[in-house]
Amino acid sequence: MISLRDSYGVVPMFIDGRYEVGGDKRLPTYDPGLGSRIGEVPVASTSEVDAAVRAAASAFEKWSRLPIYERLQYLVRLKIVYEQNMEELAKVVAKNVGKTVAEAVGELRRGLEAIDMALASPHFLADVKKVMNIANTEPEIDMETVREPLGVFAIITPFNFPVMIPQWFIPLAITLGNTVVLKPSEQDPIPAAALGELFQKAGYPPGVFNVIHGDGSTAEALIKHPEVVGVAFVGSTKVGEKVYALAAAHGKRALVGAGAKNPVVVMPDADLTNSVENIATGFFVMAGQRCLAPGNLILVGEAYEKFKRHIVERVKKIRVGYQLDPNTDMGPLISSASKQRVEGMVTRAVEAGAKPLVDGRGYRVEAYPEGFYMGPTVLDEVHMDMEIAQEEVFGPVLPIIYARNFEEAVQFANATKYGNAASIFTSSGKYAREFARRVNAGNIGINMAIAQPTPHFPFGGRKKSFFGVLHAQVDAVDFFTDRKVVMQRWW
Repeated sequence: MISLRDSYGVVPMFIDGRYEVGGDKRLPTYDPGLGSRIGEVPVASTSEVDAAVRAAASAFEKWSRLPIYERLQYLVRLKIVYEQNMEELAKVVAKNVGKTVAEAVGELRRGLEAIDMALASPHFLADVKKVMNIANTEPEIDMETVREPLGVFAIITPFNFPVMIPQWFIPLAITLGNTVVLKPSEQDPIPAAALGELFQKAGYPPGVFNVIHGDGSTAEALIKHPEVVGVAFVGSTKVGEKVYALAAAHGKRALVGAGAKNPVVVMPDADLTNSVENIATGFFVMAGQRCLAPGNLILVGEAYEKFKRHIVERVKKIRVGYQLDPNTDMGPLISSASKQRVEGMVTRAVEAGAKPLVDGRGYRVEAYPEGFYMGPTVLDEVHMDMEIAQEEVFGPVLPIIYARNFEEAVQFANATKYGNAASIFTSSGKYAREFARRVNAGNIGINMAIAQPTPHFPFGGRKKSFFGVLHAQVDAVDFFTDRKVVMQRWW
């Protein structure tokens, strides 16, 4: 699976250490840049979901009893084979997702950071929630807390980072002694299927890591399975709310990362050159299809006229093209449906009074006329009551909103239902500090358009961007384990 091909046939599932083709029905998967089908995705039957979960449950019995330092040796080998296959895997990611090869390499490097974080799990395991060991709590009685793995976790991930987002959870979950069943997006399942080959090469026991394919019904069956103890999900708010409710209804713990509308505020004192470059890159990397992508550009006072022209000039230089072309800056959207949805949002914004300074609707790459391309789009005169200012676009659109002063900018930054990230560009420490304290978001960026913490820091949002009390990355140690108190008396 870790090779660049024109066609992948039926994308296999990975169950109990073996690749197998199954499914009651098949869905298409595409090369978004060509707009052509490159494989078929099997929708796992109820029996196949059950087989994957039972394989994971069976493996858990022995895997969880291995000393953690033995489990770490498997992870060391996984890191080695991951690095050995990064170059080719990046091309597979690019082909199936539509991001450029450079963007795919960046994704895999972030995934590698998550593996590195998981390698430190013994330290986190000892430190999380202040593990306690107290002698003589009562006469001749000692008490201690012990952390233990829980069992089988369902990992349900979106299309935009088919390797990195699974890596947020899987290396840590399995190194802590759990086993997993991954259900990737049905839109681009090839990279996730390729992960099975890496786990094979690393020598993991069968059943520790499993991959099944399918649609929403598959995810629902996985969450409901009685031997699944918890679910980690990343996706839209609409689906995330359903996942969180379904998990709760069936007594599962859930970690749910959802949608976003990340504001970027630019003060008049911001550095012009560096800010413009960082903002333009942030809005249009991966064609805007990432949960940490900026959502609204809020220009304050004199920054409105000062920055607007330079933003437009920089955006017009973005080269849109086929994702495997090294000269391409921005590739296609994931699907024809996504292209139609985003272009529809732009059309409605224009009808509501927004002014297109750069209009990417109807964009075509001549050599690839069937590709799912949309050009970079900049909309001026956007107001906070417009759909384009309130809802997640997940596409290459930069809405410009004028704010009279810092107070109004903070008000606008907090005026959506989301709270994933927010950023400010300024040379004032006072504005930066106040922004960081007053804006209700889980991740705050100062002079950076994309506020993404590395895996050794917690990661999660607020409001409708996150559901649950336990965040991802290092905080997920608490999610993937549970405590028991051991009380001892010896005569």
